[in-house]
Amino acid sequence: MLNIRTILLITALCFCIETLQAKYHISGFVCDRQTSERLIGANVIEAGTGNGTATDNSGYFSLVTNTPEINISFVGYKQQCITFSRDTVVTIFLEAGEELSEVTVVANTPRFNVSTLSRMEMQNIPVIGGKPDVVKALQFLPGIQSQHEGSSLMNVRGGSPGENLYLIDNVPLIYVNHLGGFMSVFDPEMINNIEVYKGGFPARYGGKLSSIVNITQREGNRSGMKGTFSLGVTDASFSFEGPLLDKKASFIITGRKTLTEPLMLLLTSVTDQNYYMYYGFHDINGKFSWHPNEKNHLYVNIYQGDDYIRNWNKDYRRKGEKNETSYLWGNWMASARWNSMISPRLLTDNTLSYTRYRLENSASFTPLDDSLSLAYTNRYFSTVNDFSFRSDWKYKMGKHWSVDFGMKASLNQFIPTKSELSKYTVQKAYEIIRPIEIDAWCSNRISLFNRLNADIGLRVVNYRLQPYSDWSFEPRVDLNFKIAHNHTLNFTWHKVKQYAHLVMTAGNIFNNEAWIPADKEIAPSRSDQYSVGWKGTFLRSFDFETNIYFKQLNDLVTYKEGYTSLLGDGNWRSKVETNGNGTSKGIELLVKKTEGKWTGFVAYTYSETTRQFGNINGGREYTYDFDRPHSFAINIHRELNEKWDFNLSWTYQTGLPYTPVLGRQIVMVTGKETAYTEAHIYGERNSARMKDYHRLDVGFTYKTRTRWGDRVEWNFSVYNLYNRHNPGYYFYGYGEKGTGHYDPFDYKPLGLFQTSFFPIIPSVSYKVYYGDRPEGAKKKRRGIFQRIKDYFNYEYE
Repeated sequence: MLNIRTILLITALCFCIETLQAKYHISGFVCDRQTSERLIGANVIEAGTGNGTATDNSGYFSLVTNTPEINISFVGYKQQCITFSRDTVVTIFLEAGEELSEVTVVANTPRFNVSTLSRMEMQNIPVIGGKPDVVKALQFLPGIQSQHEGSSLMNVRGGSPGENLYLIDNVPLIYVNHLGGFMSVFDPEMINNIEVYKGGFPARYGGKLSSIVNITQREGNRSGMKGTFSLGVTDASFSFEGPLLDKKASFIITGRKTLTEPLMLLLTSVTDQNYYMYYGFHDINGKFSWHPNEKNHLYVNIYQGDDYIRNWNKDYRRKGEKNETSYLWGNWMASARWNSMISPRLLTDNTLSYTRYRLENSASFTPLDDSLSLAYTNRYFSTVNDFSFRSDWKYKMGKHWSVDFGMKASLNQFIPTKSELSKYTVQKAYEIIRPIEIDAWCSNRISLFNRLNADIGLRVVNYRLQPYSDWSFEPRVDLNFKIAHNHTLNFTWHKVKQYAHLVMTAGNIFNNEAWIPADKEIAPSRSDQYSVGWKGTFLRSFDFETNIYFKQLNDLVTYKEGYTSLLGDGNWRSKVETNGNGTSKGIELLVKKTEGKWTGFVAYTYSETTRQFGNINGGREYTYDFDRPHSFAINIHRELNEKWDFNLSWTYQTGLPYTPVLGRQIVMVTGKETAYTEAHIYGERNSARMKDYHRLDVGFTYKTRTRWGDRVEWNFSVYNLYNRHNPGYYFYGYGEKGTGHYDPFDYKPLGLFQTSFFPIIPSVSYKVYYGDRPEGAKKKRRGIFQRIKDYFNYEYE
């Protein structure tokens, strides 16, 4: 009987033999010929064999071959074959063409626990406003749910929104929602590809318990100047891109701004409400890409986005006085990334980044007579700053063995709460907390006998916040076994720690998110997750995947009962409940049709999620606030003809849990005068459920051109087509509508009432593309600025 030492010796011998047999090593990038955009997921295959790989999020591939010839293919592009005579680095440009009638299947390992979404797939899901939303599109996939209807807050496999790591070109973004979670900050115009890791995290990722959302942004078009302008119900957006430095560089800039501010001011000015108010947000994205040669690439990314709410008291305004309240929150992000191919076997990617999140609330009063005794300005802050350097390396050891390794160093600065009160000459003390986190990782991807593929790695984290220090050793195991052609079994296991906790109150438009770091009093959260899965392909165009998972969560953090905000309280730790535990287990199914006139997917999840805190629900385990056992979604896309596309989505979810009232009692309230009121007697926490949630959305896209040849898209969509009144929340009250009040001399039965937010909502949006007119298109008429130039005898070109 073979022992472990013999097995290891045989395995090492196999690697040595394969390494000696391999003759060539070719690596490089695969790009679109027209735009030079990197193609993610392109197939690179050794000619006449099943030996192949697929390009990663940078469009990079590395392949060891026995023959000097490879075939490169990608759906929607013409296949290309290249030959070489030695180890080499290449950049391959594919030309768009007819979709391949016969796609060669690559022998690389299928990925489990990863949901992917292309920009085209995202646009095929109807949403409110008629414009695609990244996070809302992801919520249709198995294992990913929203907190409430219309929300872009994402719960992955029983986790909370603060347990998701969002990366833009490998740089973390801290706050990712607008309008209290109603919309996400990600502009679809900037997105090339999206990956969501729900489990089986690679060793290069960590720091969050539940998911990694990896967003790869587009590079600007290097063939010529192009742009778009889009107008929807809620906002307007634009994009502008083009070449620089003799087409060795490119840029892309996008922006988005709400159109709601004037309308809200007008509506609040004519209503009986005692205030004027407006809300708005904006996003600005920019990316610069420079390719001095085919081995070196430099990228610079910038993002800035804010939400803002302001309101004024009408009575004070009429008297000439000013009583104003404002709320401001948002992100700054900037990064520089250098990508270099040192040799055909070795690639490095180094990123320097800065991210800032801040929340600011203020209230002020300015009296008519400028009396200093009455005037005041109070401001409350919460901020997070992240300075990071990250270095990733990839080395191809042999034909079936590659190694990923790297490190990351982060200096963070947290101010959980800070206040500035104008009436105080000495302000309240506040904490500035500066933890340092250093991560290192190594991952080995090994293939044995064309059957077994393994990704085994370790991530080591050192977290320091003097005098507190913590080490975390996080193993990562991802095993795939090919049982038949296009059918694979999978097992994953990973551990991860999270050193920054998000405390928030969901469903509140007035953002109250605050991040607090781990220290000697607040332990880092921990997670262990196991999963097994099967993935297969049927009839060439149907992909099937199922996963069963179990996740254990420890040292969770939330608000103590009765608290919803940390702002303005120097003793903020007294509001935080720690040492929580949780479990989540479930099964996920996904069937996807990828070819033909009808495409789309069907997704189903069954799950159970619980929480347990020492001072909540008497210390007993309870159903998680956002637990939905059954979740089902279907999406259908049909290209009706060259001009019209049709999209349909239907979703069903079990109703959210709530805590029921079992009875009521009369209690005495003491004060200047003794009074009596009614108090509710509550049952077990989250022991009842709201009615089930479901809705149908449909959308049509009409494609045409302007009379000058610019491409145009009109999107017509209807959200909640059959006008289902889904519950936003339940409340108890008196009278027919629940708006009555308790009267000790007039007994009234206590009723359960529902509030719904989103009825049937039709939307329309308009989008025009500039810079891609067909040859022979009519020349556009000169605009007003060019006419002014002509009037003053400026030269017209």
